Amino acid sequence: MSHSFKVHILGSSAAIPTSTRLTSSQLINYHNKYMLIDCSEGTQMQLRRFRLPMLKINHIFISHLHGDHYLGLPGLIFSMHLLGRKKKLHVYSPPGMKEIIELQYNISQLEPGFDIHYHIITKGKQLLYSDNHISIETIEMMHRLPTYGFLIKEKPAERNIIKE
Repeated sequence: MSHSFKVHILGSSAAIPTSTRLTSSQLINYHNKYMLIDCSEGTQMQLRRFRLPMLKINHIFISHLHGDHYLGLPGLIFSMHLLGRKKKLHVYSPPGMKEIIELQYNISQLEPGFDIHYHIITKGKQLLYSDNHISIETIEMMHRLPTYGFLIKEKPAERNIIKE
């Protein structure tokens, strides 16, 4: 059985958006599971523009804590809350993302109506996610602060052999 793997480039500009390109954000759809890699400003607008299912995103991977990679996350979480999300959200990032998000919500006196589970990315190769179909590992990158790429590996499918 073949599974589709789709990547939607929501933003690919460098640190500053342009009139034709937004900053970094990509939506992965594999086996009807949606995962977001980085969440820059404009990510929600792009999800709506391309009619992609915002509430089906259950895993968000943030490569590093420069604003052009995460500033859309507080707004995305707020929209998920307003749309009635109840399912847990997993956020994978270097240390500090939880504090950034919680500060936003403490000041605005908002408590999202769903749990957010923060997974801290540390130095070295780290397995972040695994299911029956894929695994996602970190790749350390060279940048001014801790930065990670994400290696998505497809697992071999079980063979469908008819014994007779």
